[in-house]
Amino acid sequence: MAPNGKPLVVGLGDPVMDILASVSHEYLATVTSEPGGCFAIAPEEMEKLLTSAAEQSALKRIPGGSAANVMKGMANLGQGTLEAKFVGMIGKDATGEDYRHGLQAQGVRPLLLETDSGAPSACAVCLVTPDGQRTMRTCLGASLELQSSSQLPADWCSGLQLLHCEGYCLYRPKLTQEMTSAAKKAGAIVSIDLASFELVRNCKDSFLSLLQSGCLDLLFANEVEAATLAVEFHLVPATATHEEKVEAAQNFLLQHIQVSVVSLGPKGCVVRNAAGDRASAPAAKVKVIDTIGAGDFFTSGFLYAFTHGATLQQCAEVGCAAGAEAVQSVGAELSEEAWPGLRQQVEGILAPGGGKAAAASSGAVLVTAAAGPCGTKVH
Repeated sequence: MAPNGKPLVVGLGDPVMDILASVSHEYLATVTSEPGGCFAIAPEEMEKLLTSAAEQSALKRIPGGSAANVMKGMANLGQGTLEAKFVGMIGKDATGEDYRHGLQAQGVRPLLLETDSGAPSACAVCLVTPDGQRTMRTCLGASLELQSSSQLPADWCSGLQLLHCEGYCLYRPKLTQEMTSAAKKAGAIVSIDLASFELVRNCKDSFLSLLQSGCLDLLFANEVEAATLAVEFHLVPATATHEEKVEAAQNFLLQHIQVSVVSLGPKGCVVRNAAGDRASAPAAKVKVIDTIGAGDFFTSGFLYAFTHGATLQQCAEVGCAAGAEAVQSVGAELSEEAWPGLRQQVEGILAPGGGKAAAASSGAVLVTAAAGPCGTKVH
């Protein structure tokens, strides 16, 4: 519990200001041959991209970053019943201040360090095509200067219930290992997402090291990331079916973690745990406006339910409900009008007998710290 008596959840990641642009498929083809991914670019490349994207549509700015989005979702679902913090590094600039205020407006307490180097706050161009798919390019700037947990206040994990790390933290393995280890020693649950298929390819060594450390409890991936993991780690032949790749990835992950969650876009999600339980939930049939932040809101819903002792089935359904709401909004924030309906839906799923009642005992797990610094056990 936090000092105020509320459960404390913390997100670790890059405080990125999202800059949204609506673009055509033809324009996107001039940027990349692989739509849907996300990776970092140099400042001069970012400047050129912003210039060309501005010719496609008016640009909209929303505080984003994967882990920050998860914290925003959990804070809004909890509506004052939990304390959500976000840890990152910003520049001493207007973008950083706008970002700080944006988090506070969403009920998230910023634990944002400021660099003295003059580096700018991070930003990301989000290119959204007419089908709602998003392709992202980031310039991380000051956020990369958070390199060690020693830069944070010593009591950052006091009373911690959950630490959620975005996958991009794997580009800073020392920071990620220190933070996850400290969280486990504090008795917290630790989760991470795989962020993008490019990250799975680029961070194999740091990911495997973290996985083998025993500091992870839950891992989130979309089906492309899971399939990429299976191929990159040679778990199946490259010619295997998509379903075989996802299955192999989950089999591998569950040798090291307790819960593997794979989102399947319009097909919903599939969840498995180390005890052999499975759950799945369909995606709601809604009009897709924008997929930016949809995966993050899915994760926020799943983790909100998980930290409330829900079954895997209930967690899956809450995640899909939150993700469905997100794709109907522009950018990685929901309108004030959207939250009451989503909270009511979540309350119904989490009520006794909610979700698929037949799965009431499946996946009712609580992950707690074991005797070792990073081991876990399941009750």
